[in-house]
Amino acid sequence: MATRLPHAFVDFRTIRGKDKIAKYINDNSNRLNLRNVWRRKSGVYTPRIEEPDPAAGVEWAETMIDFETDIGRGSSMVRLVTDDAGNNVIFALNLALQELKGHEDNVKERRPHGGNNSLKGGSMQGNWQERREREKEFNDAEPFVLVIGAGQAGLEIGARLGRLDAPTLIIDRNPRIGDNWRNRYRTLVTHDPVNYCHTPYLPFPPNWPLFTPKDKLADWFEAYASIMELNVWTSTTIESAEYSEETNSWTVRIIRGDGPVIVLCPQHIILATGHSGEPLVPKFNEQDKFSGTVYHTSQHQDASHDPEEGSGNSGHDISQNFYENGADVTMLQRSGTYVISVEKGVHMQHNGIYDETGPPTEDADIYDQSLPLLVQFALKVHQTARIAEAEKEELDGLRRVGFALNFGVDNSGVTRLYLCKGGGYSIDVGCTKLIIDGKIKVHQSVDGIREFDEGGLVLADGKRLDADVVVLATGYDNMRTTAKKILGDKVANRLLDVWDLNDEGEVNAIWRYSGHPGFWYMGGNLALCRMYSKFLALQIKASKEGLYTLPI
Repeated sequence: MATRLPHAFVDFRTIRGKDKIAKYINDNSNRLNLRNVWRRKSGVYTPRIEEPDPAAGVEWAETMIDFETDIGRGSSMVRLVTDDAGNNVIFALNLALQELKGHEDNVKERRPHGGNNSLKGGSMQGNWQERREREKEFNDAEPFVLVIGAGQAGLEIGARLGRLDAPTLIIDRNPRIGDNWRNRYRTLVTHDPVNYCHTPYLPFPPNWPLFTPKDKLADWFEAYASIMELNVWTSTTIESAEYSEETNSWTVRIIRGDGPVIVLCPQHIILATGHSGEPLVPKFNEQDKFSGTVYHTSQHQDASHDPEEGSGNSGHDISQNFYENGADVTMLQRSGTYVISVEKGVHMQHNGIYDETGPPTEDADIYDQSLPLLVQFALKVHQTARIAEAEKEELDGLRRVGFALNFGVDNSGVTRLYLCKGGGYSIDVGCTKLIIDGKIKVHQSVDGIREFDEGGLVLADGKRLDADVVVLATGYDNMRTTAKKILGDKVANRLLDVWDLNDEGEVNAIWRYSGHPGFWYMGGNLALCRMYSKFLALQIKASKEGLYTLPI
């Protein structure tokens, strides 16, 4: 019988310092039973000397390794440096399980046969199409996992669980798969390049655009759900959900379209409704006197004399959208924003890893995850400085027109802002030039809006702006607020806040234990959803097979 592992062992951990590492190994050596460790003999990540950033003054020897434990197989990176005495010592060793023994993905040599007689019960149980209809409706069984949200997070964790034979139902309130992208503003495109955004098992084709228009991506997700045989119910919402400590399962009342209430009893619920929680919508003095329209960026579809409060990603994109629709736009900025362009800075971030010259996506993901986040952030300081030098002309232009800049936490750029703050940056797809050219005006107002009047608003510094529309690019709350809205206080009160880092330097609650048994958060951009859906699926599958103890 396989070893039953404690939850603390099947989790994201960063152990630092010789004494702590020695204690961890000593305490877990019997459980770990690491063996059959082999360095890669082909591909990009064979043994090599690497200088992660010339300005960092760091050099190490690195290689990708494959390994085995009692319960599974993994692939990771090891990095060695030379100490002051001239000895080669391990600087960082990453161990990441990629599959469970006996429960591997049913892909490649384990792919299904496809013939009717190869299926359970033979052709008497129907052909593929007839079986799929029953599977999608869950006529013969309960879903083991219920996923709320059919965007990239929900579809990709559904695909991972499906390949592990963990019956999964994905629900979404929208009428069509992809509507969470399709219904956004007309000019939206992805801000990350295609090679960073591939979906699990089904990468984008080689003629796919570098940056994906939102409607094209929406159609891709609709096709992806069909090709990957995902069970998705659209126009579906949750009426209530109760968790039983006795049965370790949920009782969920679901409303599907205008039909009757359906009761399901999954063992796990995954909240996959996006990176953030509910919109942060401030209220202002005398707002009811305003004759125009005030709304949050989450409600924006398409664009007029239009101030906009907020200068992050959404603020820039929507300001550009308004300008391109003929509006007179003023951006209100309360604090500095980190600005990076898709053409230069984003390219520099992914160069050699997620581009046409890079390794297979699976290896790139292992490499990308293999350094502790705090080490990555330290290296990002140097990368951010190089990006700023490459984009000096644009940044100087923004400064000249009064746009306040910053370069992230400790000058570490966009990655730390995304993971720890959930905002404070703009990935530029054209708005920067409009600001520099004076086509979009910028006004600094550290304390924001003081009050509204009938024809506009008055800022805290006393300046008055005329407006027909005010768009609030004021960000979003924590994902826990959405959990509360959907599942209620009883569940939400046990949940941990999501994102930012814990004491070990790992991201809080997302893709791992949430604070409530049988409840998981799943979110992030397309790349993070691809990478971490694998690890969340492995945690759920391991618990299903009795390989580790779920936290209470």
